[in-house]
Amino acid sequence: MLERVAFLILAASSVGYFAWMTSRRLAAMGAARNDLGWGNWPGRAARVFREVLLQQRVLARRPLAGLLHALVMWGFFAFAWVSLEHLWWGLVGLDQARPITSWYGSFAGFWACAVLVGIVGLAFRRFVLRPRALGGFSGGSAVVSALIVVLMATYLADWLALDPPEPAWRWNWALHTAALLGMLWVIPNSKHLHLFLGPVAVFFRRGDTISPTRALVEEDDEDFGLMRLSDLTRKDILDVNACVECGRCTDVCPAHQSGGTLNPKQVILQLQRGLLQSPNLAEARAAGPASEVAEGKAWVSEEDLYQCFACGACEQACPVGIEHVGAKILDLRRGLVSEGRTEHPKLNDLFQQMERAPHNGWGASQQLRRKLLEEAGLPAYEASKDWLLWLGCGCNYDPHGQQVVRSMQRLLDAAGLSWGVLPSETCCGEPARRAGNEYLAMELSEKAIDAIESSGARNIVTCDPHCCRMLDADYRQNPRYRELGVRVVHHTELLSELLPRLALHNVDEPVAYHDPCWLARGRGVTDAPRAALEAAGADLLEPAAHGRETSCCGAGGAQLYLADDKREAPGGRVNDRRFEQITASGAKTVAVACPYCQIMLSDAAGRAQRADVRIVDVAELLASRLP
Repeated sequence: MLERVAFLILAASSVGYFAWMTSRRLAAMGAARNDLGWGNWPGRAARVFREVLLQQRVLARRPLAGLLHALVMWGFFAFAWVSLEHLWWGLVGLDQARPITSWYGSFAGFWACAVLVGIVGLAFRRFVLRPRALGGFSGGSAVVSALIVVLMATYLADWLALDPPEPAWRWNWALHTAALLGMLWVIPNSKHLHLFLGPVAVFFRRGDTISPTRALVEEDDEDFGLMRLSDLTRKDILDVNACVECGRCTDVCPAHQSGGTLNPKQVILQLQRGLLQSPNLAEARAAGPASEVAEGKAWVSEEDLYQCFACGACEQACPVGIEHVGAKILDLRRGLVSEGRTEHPKLNDLFQQMERAPHNGWGASQQLRRKLLEEAGLPAYEASKDWLLWLGCGCNYDPHGQQVVRSMQRLLDAAGLSWGVLPSETCCGEPARRAGNEYLAMELSEKAIDAIESSGARNIVTCDPHCCRMLDADYRQNPRYRELGVRVVHHTELLSELLPRLALHNVDEPVAYHDPCWLARGRGVTDAPRAALEAAGADLLEPAAHGRETSCCGAGGAQLYLADDKREAPGGRVNDRRFEQITASGAKTVAVACPYCQIMLSDAAGRAQRADVRIVDVAELLASRLP
């Protein structure tokens, strides 16, 4: 009887403490804006199955450490009935308990051994090998590791001792149960809360591409961007509490790899610390600006924020679905710009150039575009035509980008499509939006939407993945644009569809294809460019980082306009590092599908004095195979 009373007190206090602490961690969600979507729940559930139960992302980049982690997680699922049975014995009395000797006992015994192997291996890695990405000593990890060892060891002792003495068996049960309930005291105070919140964060992740930036603001909206903790949404709060602190995001961050100070993991943890120390969000929101609990600049420095390339590698690597880019880093940028607290030396120059006609970040004259239209004889778009070719700033003003347009002209004509371009085209606003100037992005988007609506276009193709993402995702946050029902595709997608209509000469040639971040991770398109290249006879040589795990060229997140010579870093320039990765494949022809990538990799090739390597767009390579 005394054992049952003691167990009930310990169990009730453990469950109560766990519920209380977890509710404190998540209390802010009640007052936060609800952005948790349930749409396509079967697809979301399938994602949880792949990424949580099958540990897809955990195994992807760190196979050995991932396997050790998977053994622990799978073992706990296999071990679940043992834990429930031990707790049940505490409720009904140990006199009714029986040692586990069934087939399930052997099954659980196997998994107990597997969990021991996994947890000892993980502990050795964290506390002996100490990889940099994991950070310093973690007391929570040490305690949880010890508790897991006790859980498995006590079960194995129970299982292997087929007829243990009564006192020894009772003490073994007590130690096992104490370790099991002890987990409830540790988990809500440590990163191990991800055991419960991780699957939820994965379920509510907004798609499998780079996270969207929040909706375009209205002109009379005076409060946008992430400026105070009360601006966090429910998904944000879920994210910062679900962080595993594994450092996978930091490992793949191009800014961090190049010696920069940006650390995506610390961005999330800084928000988490601020959230834990802040007053109740409902009180902060009700009291208004006067009760700001912390400034964005106090969480993450401006220097760190503007090192980000918005490439989405951190999100692709995260095993618990945290959205670092659109809803955190870029929103912190928006908060800084909206409050006029930015000190970046080139930021105002970029904004001023985009504000002035002809509204582009290059500061280029519209005369360059007119000259291209006249010399190439590009047809003007009419509503009766099939496709509107949206050029974008890279193809309007960069000399090589203009060559890509000429190649597209040949390909579209060869396929027998009716198409045209706008007589006048402004920047879509993507650089302004990624740099944090929401009002400017809104103004430019309205101009572009006006032009598209006036043209009557219903199908748009563009050679720029940045424009493609803006036109096909960001603009759809605008109700007027959504009503137009415009289809937007990247030129490699359209070209892959047109292959049967193009009589291409098949010329064998080793080609390395560089996946643009905003095409592979931002749109999920990796097969179409490869299909087009293979149709032209390319013998594809894949760089070490390719597909959705591609490595950034260094131009995204408005860095093409902001970085120039300050791309020099202790770890080397981002574009130089990527060029070395690609050319390590041995290819002398590098195919790209983005004008930004073209510029950055050509720059790296010139600095490396590799005149033997040519950087060409997929469209150029296909056009060279036309009769």
